[in-house]
Amino acid sequence: MTCGTEPHFSVLHGARHSWDLGYRSELMTLRQIYANFTYLPVISRPGEEAAEWAGEVGYLQDLWGRRRLAESWGFEPSPETTHIFLCGNPAMIEQMAELLEAEGYREHSRREPGPIHVERYW
Repeated sequence: MTCGTEPHFSVLHGARHSWDLGYRSELMTLRQIYANFTYLPVISRPGEEAAEWAGEVGYLQDLWGRRRLAESWGFEPSPETTHIFLCGNPAMIEQMAELLEAEGYREHSRREPGPIHVERYW
C-alpha cells in the first residue's frame, strides 16, 4: 500500500449454506456504505439452498485461488501490505495457511511476527 491510500478491509466468509453466513446482512450493508470494504461470501452446498444461490460457490481456498480479492481491490494482496485473520474449521485454516505460505505469508508468533493471525477452535 502506498502512503496516502485508504486501507482496504475485507471479509471472505465461507459456510455450507447461505443461512449459515452469520451477520451476512450487516456485512452486505457495510459493503454498500464503505467503498474500501469488501464482502465475499461463498457457500459449499448451493444445491441445498431453498432459493437459487447466485454468489460464489466452493470454499475459501477456492475463492482465494480465483483471486477474487485481488479483483475486488484492483491489486494483489501481499505479505507486505495485507494481514489475514483466519478463524473457523481447522482443516480450512491449515489449507489456507498452506496456500498463503506458498505466497510468502507466515503465521504470526511472539518470536516471529507475521501477517497471518489464527483463531483455532472447534
